Amino acid sequence: MESLNDLKIAFKSLVRALYTLILTVCGFWTVEFAIFHTDAYYTILRYDSSTGSVETYIRNERKRAAGKPRQVLAIGDSRMGFLPRYANELQTGYEFGSIALGGATPRDWYYMLRGADPAADRYSAILIAMDDYEDVEIEEDQSVRAADLYYVIGRLGYSDLPYFARSYRHDPKLEWAAARGIALKGLIYKRDFQEFLLHPTSRIEMAKVARKDSYQWYYNYVGPNQSMEGVEIDWKNRTLTVPPGFTEAQRVAYEYRFLYPRPPFRGDRTAYMHQWLGKIYEHYKGSKTRLIFLDLARGPFVRPDQPVFNPHSSVRELAAHPQVILLPERLFESLEKPSLFIDQMHLNGPGCAEFSRMLGKQVSQTLDAL
Repeated sequence: MESLNDLKIAFKSLVRALYTLILTVCGFWTVEFAIFHTDAYYTILRYDSSTGSVETYIRNERKRAAGKPRQVLAIGDSRMGFLPRYANELQTGYEFGSIALGGATPRDWYYMLRGADPAADRYSAILIAMDDYEDVEIEEDQSVRAADLYYVIGRLGYSDLPYFARSYRHDPKLEWAAARGIALKGLIYKRDFQEFLLHPTSRIEMAKVARKDSYQWYYNYVGPNQSMEGVEIDWKNRTLTVPPGFTEAQRVAYEYRFLYPRPPFRGDRTAYMHQWLGKIYEHYKGSKTRLIFLDLARGPFVRPDQPVFNPHSSVRELAAHPQVILLPERLFESLEKPSLFIDQMHLNGPGCAEFSRMLGKQVSQTLDAL
C-alpha cells in the first residue's frame, strides 16, 4: 500500500512538472510571437542594422504616396547607384523608387520585393541590377551566405521555413540555423535587443525619428565627390599605382579587383541566380509588372579578360518570357571612367546622378515602346 501511495505521489509530481513545463513553453512562445513575430519589435529596432535597413526601406516604400499611376521600383546591392530623385526630375511620366541596399543578395531581393509588393500589382516595372549577364563566378558561394537570414528575418514567416532553410542545404549547420532562426526570431534579434536594453530611451527616440524622416534622408542623398582619378593600371605588366592620398589598403583592394585571376567556373553562381531570379519571376508571373534587368557599369577600369557569352545564363533564359526585358549590354559604358567612381566598384555622387538620369530615360523609353 505504501509503495502504491509513493507511486501516486510520484505520478502527481510528474503531472505537475509537465503542466509547469507546458505553461512555461506556452508562455515563452506567446512572448516570442508577440514581440518578434509581429510589427511590435520594429518600433525599437535599430534602423540602420542589416535587419533594420531592410525593414526601413520596405516600410518607407510602402508608405510612399504614388504621385503617378506608372510606378517603377529598383532593387540591387550597393553597386546599384540609382538615386530616384534624379530620374523623377526628368518628368518622364513614370515615378521611380528604390529599395536597393548594400550587402543585399538575390535571395534577399526576392523577400524584399515580396514585402514591398505582396500582391505583385503596384509597379509597371521592377529594375534589377546585375553585375553581368553571364552569371560570372564570384569568390563567395552566396547559397550559404549566413548574413541573409539577418537581412530578411523580418520578412520571414513560419510558412517560409521549409524553402528558406532548404536553400542552405549545402551547409547543414546553416540550414538548421535558418530553420531555428525563423521559428525563434528572438535568437536573431538577440544582439539588437541587448543593445536596446543598454540605451532604451535613445533607441526609442532614434527609431521614432527614422520612421518619420528616413525616407527623405535616402531620397535626398547625393553621394560623395571623391573619385579614382590618378589611379593607373598597366595591363601589360600587371601593375597598379595610386597617387598620394590613397592608402595601401585601397591599393591592395584595387589590385584584387582588377589584376587577380577570376574565380574558376564552379556552377555555383549560375545555379544560385537561376533559383532566386526565378523566384522573383514567379512572384510577378502573370501580373502587369515587367522585370527589367540592367547590366551595370563595370567599374572605373575594364579588365581585358572579359567573361565569355553565356547563352544559358539566368537572365538570358528568363528573357525568353514576354514579361522580362534585358536592357542593352554596355548601356552604361560611358560611365566607366575613374572620375565617376569612388572606389573599384561603386559610382561616386556625380556618377550616381548621371547613371540615374540615363537609367530613368532608358526605362521610360523602353516601357513606352511596348
